[in-house]
Amino acid sequence: MAGEPSPPSSALRETGPPQLARLRQIQLLKALAREAGWRHLAWLSGLSSLNSLLDIAGLGLAVTLLLGSGSPALIQGLPVAGSLGMLVGLILLRGLIQAKVDIQRERLRSGFTDRLRQQLLHQVFEASSAQLDRLGRGELLALLMADINRTALSLDQAVRLGQSLLAMGIYLASVVLVGRTAAWPLLLALLATTAAALLQRSGSWGLGRIQSRLNAALQRTVGDGLHGLKALRAATAEGWLLQRFAKDTAEGRWLLQERVRRRASYNAWRDTLVVAVAGLWMLMQGEDLSGETLTTTLVLAYRSSASLSTVVQARRLCLGNLPGYEALCQRRGQLIPRQGETSDQTIAETNLTTLSTAPWSELHWSSSDNASPGLTSLCLSANGLVALTGPSGSGKTTLIDRICGLLNEEDSAWQLCCAGKTWRLSGLAGARQMHQLIAYAPQNAVLFEASLRDNLLLGADQHQEAIETWLQRLGLSHLLERPGGLDAPLALAQDPFSGGEIHRLGLLRAWLRDKPLEVLDEPTAFLDAKAAAQVRSVVQERAQQRLMLISSHDPELLAQADQVITVKPTPASPAATAPAQRS
Repeated sequence: MAGEPSPPSSALRETGPPQLARLRQIQLLKALAREAGWRHLAWLSGLSSLNSLLDIAGLGLAVTLLLGSGSPALIQGLPVAGSLGMLVGLILLRGLIQAKVDIQRERLRSGFTDRLRQQLLHQVFEASSAQLDRLGRGELLALLMADINRTALSLDQAVRLGQSLLAMGIYLASVVLVGRTAAWPLLLALLATTAAALLQRSGSWGLGRIQSRLNAALQRTVGDGLHGLKALRAATAEGWLLQRFAKDTAEGRWLLQERVRRRASYNAWRDTLVVAVAGLWMLMQGEDLSGETLTTTLVLAYRSSASLSTVVQARRLCLGNLPGYEALCQRRGQLIPRQGETSDQTIAETNLTTLSTAPWSELHWSSSDNASPGLTSLCLSANGLVALTGPSGSGKTTLIDRICGLLNEEDSAWQLCCAGKTWRLSGLAGARQMHQLIAYAPQNAVLFEASLRDNLLLGADQHQEAIETWLQRLGLSHLLERPGGLDAPLALAQDPFSGGEIHRLGLLRAWLRDKPLEVLDEPTAFLDAKAAAQVRSVVQERAQQRLMLISSHDPELLAQADQVITVKPTPASPAATAPAQRS
């Protein structure tokens, strides 16, 4: 039919033999239970079992009161009023235990979700550049916003599955105790129904894997649209993005419809079978059982069938969302940091604190990656400005990223000289410590949807007077006139600042860090003559107080440098000439 979403091509392919899929599901469920905590899961199961026992006791007592012989003493000498009081007490106790179970499940789910998100973000921040290169922005957004929620839902449904299985077992045992030998046919029929439902292949696992891929595609499309909103509108390319979005949502709509269709089919099949089994059993028993026994048995059978329905639905939801945990495990495996690498050298935290405030006399960076084109070593001396220049695309930014420990960290080493002592850092662990010692202003500054103060300080402390002085010096004092001043949140859907303003804010962010080494990538780019002159003045002043490395095409800024290194784009030859010294 026209307009109906078509199934994704991946939905038409088998993911492998069923035995391998079940083995993978069991492995993931065990890992998920270990990560959530066995003790908490056992506590929830115990409460659920007690809740089911109280439910059965309440049902039996209610049936006795409704269909009993009418004698004033029905239960162990208790009058009707006492029996009613006991029934009310059982109902209240069951309600309190059910509330406790629901609260504990929600606490487990929300706490587990928050912990997974924090762990994933921590791994992303600690990962090397090579590891991050293998992950897309859409995949990370899908993990954080969708797959972690699906992981928590899978855990929740696994807990619900276990609780419902316990409840169903208790109900079925009660059917035998109440109906005795006459209830065995009904019990066997319900057990057969249970086995058929559990063994039926609903395709939830395969549909869940499709959902994981669709989540990544949808997050990629939405992220691209919001990040490049201005570019899309300028190029009148909204239709192109909407087509991508419509394609992704159409596949998601097909997935939802398929799940609803399978669930509705199962519900109709289940209700028909349970009613047929119960009706046949009643016809077979005839007048052999009392009304009280017959009613209690049927009520318990109905409750067991309801528990069966919960088991089946929880199983399907668990398996349908379990691929979210599978995707999370795969991505976390790609982000696992290397441990105990012999090439990693670090320094003590006390020395790191000293080095972050004391002036350095020299920094020597070297790389053992001879396969990469470009410089493999560089020396910076105090009170001198070192500049990199060369054609666009020659690798200046790549070289700066390597020196700052943001690219090819495993192959880099740093030697710091300060107060007559020498410290050595290397590898990924050393690069993380170098990040604390360097103030780096990338060529393309990034703003966050936070206040202007938070954008400049990123959680650090600084007096407001110092921030205002810097803004005035860089010609940005008009930003203080915005409603709310430094503390007003920024709405960045349309980039409310010009490119020059954003660039100067990025420079100011680095300068407010006040580190012994400052690295500025194209500090005068995007600026008019007046703003560029202001930046050159600050660079010249600060270069006399610390180590400073810049890249630039600005002739006036290059004229201020004490050492200029020209980076060449030819990969077949050495990528940099000998440095030009200036007196």
